[in-house]
Amino acid sequence: MALILSITVVAVARFYLLHIKPAREEAQAIQNAARDKFNQAESERIEIRDFLPKFEQLRERGFYGEENRLFMLELIKNIQEKRRLLPISYEFAPQQLVPVEPTLLATSLELRATKIALRFGLLHELDLVHFLRDLRDQGFYTAKECTITPVNAMGLEPLAPRLTAECTLYWITIGEPAAATNNPAAVPQ
Repeated sequence: MALILSITVVAVARFYLLHIKPAREEAQAIQNAARDKFNQAESERIEIRDFLPKFEQLRERGFYGEENRLFMLELIKNIQEKRRLLPISYEFAPQQLVPVEPTLLATSLELRATKIALRFGLLHELDLVHFLRDLRDQGFYTAKECTITPVNAMGLEPLAPRLTAECTLYWITIGEPAAATNNPAAVPQ
């Protein structure tokens, strides 16, 4: 009896080791993988929930998506009126792709820049500083250069320009790849 019982125990143990244990380990591995995927999905859900308001803010400020030149023109006009600046002339160049190290953009998004040349008269230097700050607060712009030149006319009217400003700005946007019509062009630093 003891021999039969011992042989049965050894056979059951061997069957367990050969068939049931590997299946149990495989089921445990599948369960662990499913738990990891769930945890990753939950982490991504939390990140999306936390980032969504920031993304919407970027979209509202015109950083994400297609550039809206009408918005830019209205923005310049509104700042001019709010700050009571002298007339501003502007010129928009065509939008260009900005070459970016592939590791900096984790997705297929493209970084784009539109060169804007501005020229306007100033009563004093702070007009330019306030204009650029207001512009920056409303969108994503980088000033490449600004040149201020004094006006050589003494005894002018009180509201006549004392200085002339010429600025080159880049309006920066990011968005989905467009049709392959834009050629990459380096934006000067």
